[in-house]
Amino acid sequence: MKKTTYRNLFLTCLIYSLFQDVIASESNNDIGLDDELKFLAAERQLVITASKQEENVSKTIATTSIITQEDIRQIGARNLLDALKLIPGLGITESMLGVREIEVRGVKSLASEKVLFMLNGHPLDHNLQNAGSTWVYDDLPVDNIKRVEVIRGPGSALYGANAFLAVINIITMTAKDLNGFQASTGFGSFDTQQYRAGWGKQFSNTAEAAVNFNYSSTNGIQAPVSQDILGSSGLAPGNTQLKEGRTDLEWNLGYNDFKLDGRFINKPTGAFVGAAYALSDQSKQNYEDYFLRLSRNFNITEKLSINTQAYHDSFSFDNTFQLLPNQFTRTALVDNRNGGEIQTNYKITNKQNLIAGFSYSEDIQSNLLSEAGPNTYQMVNTPLFGSNRIRTRWGLYAQDVWDPFDNLRLTIGGRYDQYNDFGGTFNPRLGFNWEFIKNYSIKSSYGTAYRAPSFGEMDLRNNPVLAGNPNLLPEQAQTFEAGLIGHPTTNLMAQATYYHTDITQIISTIPGTITQSEYANNGHMLSEGVELESRYDFEGQLKGSYISSNVVYQHTIQNNLQVPDVPNARANLIANWAYDRQWSVYGHMLFKDSTSRTIGDIRSDVPSYAVFDLSLLGKQFLNKRFDVSFTIYNLLDKRVYDPSPLTAGNGNYQLSDYQQSGRAFFGHINLRY
Repeated sequence: MKKTTYRNLFLTCLIYSLFQDVIASESNNDIGLDDELKFLAAERQLVITASKQEENVSKTIATTSIITQEDIRQIGARNLLDALKLIPGLGITESMLGVREIEVRGVKSLASEKVLFMLNGHPLDHNLQNAGSTWVYDDLPVDNIKRVEVIRGPGSALYGANAFLAVINIITMTAKDLNGFQASTGFGSFDTQQYRAGWGKQFSNTAEAAVNFNYSSTNGIQAPVSQDILGSSGLAPGNTQLKEGRTDLEWNLGYNDFKLDGRFINKPTGAFVGAAYALSDQSKQNYEDYFLRLSRNFNITEKLSINTQAYHDSFSFDNTFQLLPNQFTRTALVDNRNGGEIQTNYKITNKQNLIAGFSYSEDIQSNLLSEAGPNTYQMVNTPLFGSNRIRTRWGLYAQDVWDPFDNLRLTIGGRYDQYNDFGGTFNPRLGFNWEFIKNYSIKSSYGTAYRAPSFGEMDLRNNPVLAGNPNLLPEQAQTFEAGLIGHPTTNLMAQATYYHTDITQIISTIPGTITQSEYANNGHMLSEGVELESRYDFEGQLKGSYISSNVVYQHTIQNNLQVPDVPNARANLIANWAYDRQWSVYGHMLFKDSTSRTIGDIRSDVPSYAVFDLSLLGKQFLNKRFDVSFTIYNLLDKRVYDPSPLTAGNGNYQLSDYQQSGRAFFGHINLRY
């Protein structure tokens, strides 16, 4: 019997069981619904990432957004970035290599190295060539994510390097959350397939174990790409080629106060368009990433606790890019990080908490390979990425969170980091959150952040076009924020935030003395804007339904010129209709303003667009063990484009903008035992 026949039979049985359960179930269960809504409200109110200690969102000085597990299910998210696009101030665009770029408050780059990703509080920025995490974590599966905490603004006062514009902490399900076995599968357009199996058990108050396995694959969107020929390139128009796969294993073991956790990822992929922007069908990227962490918490007294951890991280890639029909390059490397951290938490009074910590790590880059040749079988060794290299760094931080009055919170802290290759940097943070009238608060904060120069930027050599600079200093950002948050009624929340970020010592390229260009601390960027957010939760027969929106107006200039390829406005409009306790319909419209071009690019601006997604979610069928969802992305089948660079390769040809997916589908089922 064919595989598709088994799949159809399986789905038929599930659908039959589903509707049998619907017929037999009660039309509503107000008591159960009230309990569920209270739980979801609590999940949305508590945050850890903002201050490294649990606090209420309404109290923190940071600009914070929380994506709950329920949010992820309602929107029919296929991966992490599907969920992050709902956050005000964040934008997702495709790059030439198929790596998604995360724009934060009008600032973006190919490697997204100004955003710090964390998994259960563990930093994931151990790619020493570009210091970004999206190369591996952009398509992170979401079925075992419990919540995502997004802190917009500087975070270096607590987390050090790369917590520059935002910190994104992905918190996954524990043994207690799983409480048994879970399995899920999803199918969608472009031959998209996802499979997940998870198991967790809390054996006693002293022991627990959880493991999650994920596998996914897709053939990409196969969008057309044309070329405006400016010279003789020898290439013809074609389609994007972005086949992606992913094998993902996460584990979490605990005994008494000890915990051993980690994650392994293998990610083979093609290239959306290709290196040097050639239309490539033979480019192959292969990434492997894992970390292993051992931690222990010591509860010394009721007021004093000490948290310790030691970890090993590894990141490697082996990539072959097709530059021209008969020209290829191959690059490979291995990055390892070994380190540890100790943090003390002291509760001075019921209204004042002090944390202080020390961290140390050693970064090791090795096994570098750079080759080029006329075909995939004849490679000529031409080293490009420098030599084996070691970086050591240590950091010392402290933060005081104090409530002098019930309606006022003060936070002050700072961190000093010392690197062996470029020196030290100090980053303070201070702010307040004041409920000046009941249900109305003002908060304001000031902080600085840094982005450490990567090994690729400091040590790039033997490249006839671009050279590294061993004298680079870290990029620096100073951010001021002010916000007004109001709850005019119990069910209505409204918030307005103004931000102003001044970025200096930007690492960019300038004309070189030996090579065509070289890296340098050159330029200044100013990013400022207003973020507006609102949400209304219905009561009565519409309990569980809500409408929400966020609108961002942003303005970013670099060296007194408008930054290209980022919009001046972006908006999300969301409506969720809970038909009853089990069924809900979710609609989401994303509006993105037009984006301007770089200086010298005579093409018209990339046009604005509005995309509408629609999801149907059914949950807690078959004795609360079965959920199902179906999502239509880009329901109206709009043509959507992300900007391409000005020229490609040797400058002889220019690609059209990158067309994104038209109407697409994704169905998902989840079982719990």
